[in-house]
Amino acid sequence: MGKKAEAPGQISARLLDEVEQLRTSLESALEENGRLMEDRDRLSRRVTQLSQDLQAARSAPPPAPPPLPPAQQGQAEEELRVAFEELQVLTEELEVANSSLQQANHELDGRVEERTRQIQEINDTLRATEDSLRTIADLVPDLLWRSDATGHANWFNQRWCDYTGWDEEELKEEGWANALHPLDRASSLAAWAQAMAAGTVYQEQHRIRDAQGDYRWFLIRAEPMRDANGTILAWFAAATDMHEQRTAMEALQRSELRFRTLIEGMPQLVWRAVDSGQWTWSSPQWSAFTGQSEKASRSLGWLEMLHPDDRDHAMAAWTRAQQTGSLEIEGRIFNAQDRRYRHFRTRGVPVRSSESSLLEWLGTSTDVDDIVQLQAHQEVLVGELQHRTRNLMAVVQSVTARTLKGSHSLDHFAQCIRDRLDALARVQGLLSRRKGGLRVTFDALLREELSAHVPLDADGRGEHVTLTGPAGISLKSATVQTLALALHELATNAVKYGALSQPAGRLEVRWDIRRPAPGECRLFVDWRERGVSELPAPGAEPKGGGYGRELIERALPYQLNAQTSYAVETDGVHCTIDVRVPSEDSEGGGR
Repeated sequence: MGKKAEAPGQISARLLDEVEQLRTSLESALEENGRLMEDRDRLSRRVTQLSQDLQAARSAPPPAPPPLPPAQQGQAEEELRVAFEELQVLTEELEVANSSLQQANHELDGRVEERTRQIQEINDTLRATEDSLRTIADLVPDLLWRSDATGHANWFNQRWCDYTGWDEEELKEEGWANALHPLDRASSLAAWAQAMAAGTVYQEQHRIRDAQGDYRWFLIRAEPMRDANGTILAWFAAATDMHEQRTAMEALQRSELRFRTLIEGMPQLVWRAVDSGQWTWSSPQWSAFTGQSEKASRSLGWLEMLHPDDRDHAMAAWTRAQQTGSLEIEGRIFNAQDRRYRHFRTRGVPVRSSESSLLEWLGTSTDVDDIVQLQAHQEVLVGELQHRTRNLMAVVQSVTARTLKGSHSLDHFAQCIRDRLDALARVQGLLSRRKGGLRVTFDALLREELSAHVPLDADGRGEHVTLTGPAGISLKSATVQTLALALHELATNAVKYGALSQPAGRLEVRWDIRRPAPGECRLFVDWRERGVSELPAPGAEPKGGGYGRELIERALPYQLNAQTSYAVETDGVHCTIDVRVPSEDSEGGGR
């Protein structure tokens, strides 16, 4: 394995270290050389002085001073010799030092030249590295830039210029801020100033205008570069295009808002669940209906709002749902406002990932209590309809048989049976028009039947008819058909043979409520015809076959326990009917 390549910064630091060591060695050599030169100069001066003294001693002495003693003269010569020897040694040392200094200078020149070459190579490498980094910075899709310690931008990559359509000089200093969206500019600059003051990371989202004038969302992040002491030297920043992510997120938020608005506007109770009925969320409708908070409904808390008899059924439905992939529960949920349980139909479907793995369940609970009540009421109505149909068929069968018995020809039978069936049809029409369970009233039944034969006004009066009695006396449903047939027979005979068949004839019908005993209410009807001529003789066969009279005198007492009377008086028919009616409705309009 080769040596690990040194980084340009490491090489530069090592070369500076070596230059500093050479500088220190050179200074030491210069100091030593200076000391040797000082010693040489000192010895040179001493030798010069001794030489002068010795020469003076050898030359003719002046008359004044006496000659030196031989001993002193020898001592001086010896000192001079020693000095010369020291001078020679120092001269040799100085020559050696100068030679060493010259060699050191030569080596230093060589090393400086080598280091200069290496520094040049490092500079070239750094310049190539910087060019490479700039090329890389221009290749990345982000917008990159650098600012000094005070936040003034001094470099931008080419992507910045290409995106905005501006050159680098226009972007420097604070020029880049002009590319920000006007609505984002103030807040972004304030956050940038705060980050610089605190020396913390800057991260914001704002819109930057492109060369075409359109704005796109970017995520901007800037971090400081510090020296060894922690002092900020520069800021480096990058802007990453996140327009698609931002717009997609905003679209998702709008979709979630619409979905939440839709969910909260639904009448159903909406929920989310995982793991066999473990709820993770319930809609506000659930809390409003049950009084249970959304937090309390989580996990299996929602079961507390189900009727105790329905809880095991609900959990069994969840177990089946794991295999079938759908959930259906019929159960009762507590209503906090009404303080009672209401029937609900709960349905849920699984939400799966693109790999078909189960993520969660979404479901709704729909209030079907009114439907359940209506179904129960419908069953009652169907039963009543079946009972009434059987009764009606029995009545039709009886009327047909009695009409056939009393008819003297087929045409007579057809006419009579048609009229009687029409009367039954009118009664059924009255029964079908009942609203809210209201019963058929006697005055409505009487007017309906008479209006089929003679014209009546809104108050029930006609040219030959007078009706007098309280309105709204309700009749039992079982009473209506038979009583209607009796009224039909009376009206038909009056039209054909009685008061309504003659110009001078008059029909008066009066009715009221009588109470012969406590808790007993009876309807008393008085049917009286006047002004009728050509009445049949006593004992003669009645006109029309006598079916109506037979119905009144025999069928009403038998079927309705009624008290009736029927008489042909001197000026017309006089009939009375006394039949029991519901006591609670005797004052009119009851159910």
